[in-house]
Amino acid sequence: MTSWKHVPPVFARAGLIQTAFLLCVSWLPSVVLAEPVDSQATQPAEATRLAQQTEEGAIERAGLRPSEDLTPPPSFPSGPDGAPRDPAEHKPLGEPDNHKDEVPIMEETVVESTFDDPFAVEGEQVEDPWEPFNSRTFTLNYNIDRYALRPVARLYSGVIPPDVQDSLANAFDNLGFASRFLNSLFQGKFDRAGTEMQRFLLNSTLGVGGLFDVAKYMFGIEAPPAEDTGQTLATYKVASGPYMVLPLLPPMTVRDAVGYAGDIFMNPVNYFIPFAPNIGLNATDQLNKRAINLDTFEGLEESTVDLYGAARSGYLDRRTKEIQE
Repeated sequence: MTSWKHVPPVFARAGLIQTAFLLCVSWLPSVVLAEPVDSQATQPAEATRLAQQTEEGAIERAGLRPSEDLTPPPSFPSGPDGAPRDPAEHKPLGEPDNHKDEVPIMEETVVESTFDDPFAVEGEQVEDPWEPFNSRTFTLNYNIDRYALRPVARLYSGVIPPDVQDSLANAFDNLGFASRFLNSLFQGKFDRAGTEMQRFLLNSTLGVGGLFDVAKYMFGIEAPPAEDTGQTLATYKVASGPYMVLPLLPPMTVRDAVGYAGDIFMNPVNYFIPFAPNIGLNATDQLNKRAINLDTFEGLEESTVDLYGAARSGYLDRRTKEIQE
């Protein structure tokens, strides 16, 4: 019998290698063919089993049956009389308040497509059927003001001191007393008519023909809002008529044009001063007003896209406020 001592080392090592190779070959098919073990699948099952055992142990230690509910009943605060409030008024403990952040939904609002002029008198529509003519006339008046009246008013303002300009404005305002007084009477505004009379008497005498507003600065009698014939016609529900722009005249409606003529008729100065001097007097009045308001329209053309529309809206807005006062 041959012992391992008589086997050469080379053959001994070869036998060991051969044995290890056979063992690996015999073990490899079992590894490849075996089902893989899902560690993630078995872990939750094991955790669930341990949790059930822990829960059953806690129930047994507490002396309760597994069917008994461990959740404590909700408590509700008592009312003012000590009686418990209706549980429906309170949500269970821990339940989210689903109504806290709710936004109330408004009902659908239907907007009509009709358009009313916001600057018209209530219940009255102001029309502009003569817009092509009005627009061209407005451009003419604007250019006259820009290239003629404004430069002259700037020169006039550089020569005539501001105090003198204010005195002339007071005198021209005092000359228009008759129209304001009569229209205040026609509209039933007797308090304004009385104030106009007081101011006229004081300024015509103590104020040197109206050059100084002594009624305001010495007696504290403020000038009331001016009333004209156009406002009187509006008070008696006369329709405004179409909007119109005439050369060398301010914008107006047909009703205000009739009122403008009525104001001229009511001014007694026009009956005592000849026509030519009267024209010069009115021209001086307009030039003095333009000099006082020299910076009023500065930069208007740069900041306004539609000058005609802006002037029309501004005029209608102002007239509406004057009529409603």
